[in-house]
Amino acid sequence: MSRVRISTTVDAQRLATARGLVDAPDSKILDRALEALINQLEEAQELAALAALPYEDDPDLDWAPVPGADLPYDGGVPADVMRMAAQRRRRRPLT
Repeated sequence: MSRVRISTTVDAQRLATARGLVDAPDSKILDRALEALINQLEEAQELAALAALPYEDDPDLDWAPVPGADLPYDGGVPADVMRMAAQRRRRRPLT
């Protein structure tokens, strides 16, 4: 990730609160704040797009499922599937 230097002023109380809550340098605090802002704005854009063009109005997306029998399986999760899931969780880095 390329980095860029910024110079700005921010609300002193909010910065102090963030510093008290997050044991990280200001650059990490601002990175997390920017990430949260971007996520919030993208979510708002997606919701606006869905409101403007709902799935129900798109003939390619609004289709009824083909009726059929219920899935016949009512048992627990097989042991091999549980082992595979545990292996994948161990390989996945924590964020």
